[in-house]
Amino acid sequence: MHYQADVSDTVYRYDGSFQGFLCCVFESFARREIPAAVCTPQTEQLTLFALRNIPTDEQRARRVFAGVGRLGGQLRYRLTTAFLSAEPDKDLTLLRFVRRAFEAGPGAAQMLGDPEIAAAWALERAVNNEAHLLLEFLRFEERGGMLGAVIHPKNRVLPLLRAHFCSRLPDESFMIYDATHGVAMLRRGDEVRYLEMQDYAPEPNEAEENWQQLWQGFFRALTIEERRNPRCQRTHCPKRFWPDMCEMRQPPGRANRLQADGGRPALAGVPDKEKGKAAFP
Repeated sequence: MHYQADVSDTVYRYDGSFQGFLCCVFESFARREIPAAVCTPQTEQLTLFALRNIPTDEQRARRVFAGVGRLGGQLRYRLTTAFLSAEPDKDLTLLRFVRRAFEAGPGAAQMLGDPEIAAAWALERAVNNEAHLLLEFLRFEERGGMLGAVIHPKNRVLPLLRAHFCSRLPDESFMIYDATHGVAMLRRGDEVRYLEMQDYAPEPNEAEENWQQLWQGFFRALTIEERRNPRCQRTHCPKRFWPDMCEMRQPPGRANRLQADGGRPALAGVPDKEKGKAAFP
């Protein structure tokens, strides 16, 4: 392991922002140490190690980020993308990654045999894979004259969805609500903002409900029962995305009839023998 002699018995605590994390990297270099852990107020746990608060300093953050930029765009992209991960130890993993990258130079991006580089690459890959899936599985609905969508991602992928949907919907106002992390990306005109939200409860819209029922009917009409393969379906479209996809929900009328009969609403596209396995994680 690199830096083994420099590992300290101190825990860094910062505000959770990317600039704050870069200040943790600055502190690590300035003190010539690797902290035992890096945490935020949301992830802080009881520890026997000394706790050191790292204030966010824009000038220090810019210096560190500029230094990462000189190592190459691939390393900079890996750092900014991996930082969106929700893995509990990602902060310490990325701090070690930055230190190793500065030691090895621009070629560090290809050093996947190195444990620090490989760990950061794994975080980047997981975030990118989830963002890629959401480009396919995100479903908009029209409410109040604008488009809205709800997602439940594991990672904070909204920044990675921004360019795609802004280019695909250049004349539309839309909002994508990350219900897992309580953040919404709102686009109006040429302005994009990120807002903290506790809930998204749009008003009922009869026209939108009719469109969704038509789409569900189209989805079922395309189904060839004899060629149905639930395992393959789950492979290409993981079940954790299903609650946010209207075609995977039964129309309201069908759901109400099932409830009236004492049954549970089924999932569209899931055969009867698979209903017992359709609980979402």
